Amino acid sequence: MQTLKLWSKMLFRQWYKKLILAAILGVGLYCSFYLLDNGKNKWKFSKSTQTTRQKTESQDVVEIDPESQIQDNQNVYKVPKENIHIHTCPACFGKDLCTDIETGSLELYKNSKTESHDLSWREAILHKADKVVVSSVSDSSWNKFDQYICNNASKKFPCDVSTGIMASYLASNRVMTADGLRNLYRVLDKSRSEVVLPICATNKLVDELKATFDDDGDGQLNKEEQAQLMTALLMHPSYVLLKFQDTVNTNLPIPNFQGTCGRLAVWEGGLTPLEDHLQESFEERAGLASQLLQLVDDFQNEDPNWYFLYTEFSYNSLSVTKEGEILLTNLQDVAIIDKTLFPQTEDLISGTNERLCNDICFQKFTRDILTSPNVTGVCSQLRHYGQLMYAIVCKQILSDLEEHKTEGFFNYDGNKDQQKSEYSGLLHSPPEKDRENIEEVLRECVQETTAGGRNQAVEELQDILEIYLSYNDVDHENEDGNDDEYEEEENDKESENY
Repeated sequence: MQTLKLWSKMLFRQWYKKLILAAILGVGLYCSFYLLDNGKNKWKFSKSTQTTRQKTESQDVVEIDPESQIQDNQNVYKVPKENIHIHTCPACFGKDLCTDIETGSLELYKNSKTESHDLSWREAILHKADKVVVSSVSDSSWNKFDQYICNNASKKFPCDVSTGIMASYLASNRVMTADGLRNLYRVLDKSRSEVVLPICATNKLVDELKATFDDDGDGQLNKEEQAQLMTALLMHPSYVLLKFQDTVNTNLPIPNFQGTCGRLAVWEGGLTPLEDHLQESFEERAGLASQLLQLVDDFQNEDPNWYFLYTEFSYNSLSVTKEGEILLTNLQDVAIIDKTLFPQTEDLISGTNERLCNDICFQKFTRDILTSPNVTGVCSQLRHYGQLMYAIVCKQILSDLEEHKTEGFFNYDGNKDQQKSEYSGLLHSPPEKDRENIEEVLRECVQETTAGGRNQAVEELQDILEIYLSYNDVDHENEDGNDDEYEEEENDKESENY
């Protein structure tokens, strides 16, 4: 044992440095391998994490087709085929705009649809430039019309109305007479008040309507053209009036007609409702009021052959162009009267021998024209009763007097507390210097106190409004001349400095 201990001490002394170096070397190698392996694993984890992040980011990014994005951002869309109903023609309005619709030249604005009674309107743009209105009739009304065609043509409903209408009364010679047009309302069991355009029809009006719908220009109305005319008279008389204006070449304050396709009618758009102008200056409103009175005068006197009667004036029936021109846009209830019906006596032409006419007088006239078997006799007296249009305009639109606040011109039930109008009168808040005069003539316009007083009041009101129109002209001249005056002053100053 003693020998072993001595031997160990001797080896330790001789080799301890080498053993220490070997141990250090071994530990160093171990640490190196450990760090190297750990680094590889960290690099693998880092790469894996980076790849995962890239995959996640690529999943979050949704690539959008630039063209579809433009379409989503646009506020217009093409006319849906199901809205056109071209297959129903000639039980429709026509086809002259169908090419534009097929090529996408007519586009509807989103969320622009408005409805009133049986009609609907959509704002649209034609050829990327012209704002227009696209109008049609409710599906329920078309359904009733289609049922009539099928039944009258001895066909079971539903049927092919495009062929059915050609075998129906609407394509026959019997309906294309003055008496046939006056009684057209009976076709769909309507009242006369629902088909008023031909209510005073004469042979002259029949001929003019034939010319209006003679699309092929051969001087006569074939069955297809007649079917379209009858469809329009029954379903959308506004469109008939627009097209009629183009034919007779008169300049009425109504929109310009653009065309039709199937059961859609298109006319001038880009208008603002009259109600949107109620907060304008009095000078601006005076200009609109003056135009409105002139509109009534135009309906009576603009065309030497035709007199236009309209008794539904309201804020909802009038619009204003961007140039500030007032137009009648709800044309469903306009009647066209042949002026040859009027007696050509000197006293009527000059306006003498006038009679006092207010509520009871006007009510009797409107009742007679809607119910009398001798409707042509009533129509011949229309020149005198046409002043009803002035009375309605003054009460329903121009006046802001409390006594004129009730809706509707006629107060049939005698209840003066009937529903109040939601709008102010267009001539509200007049300048103090003219307030009394304006209120006085508006009262006489609505309820005349002497024979001929209403027409006289309209003339006086126009004279008052003319003063404010002159103010507008002066203001515009000053605005246009301001820059020139400023330049002249600056030039004078420069000359003085030199």
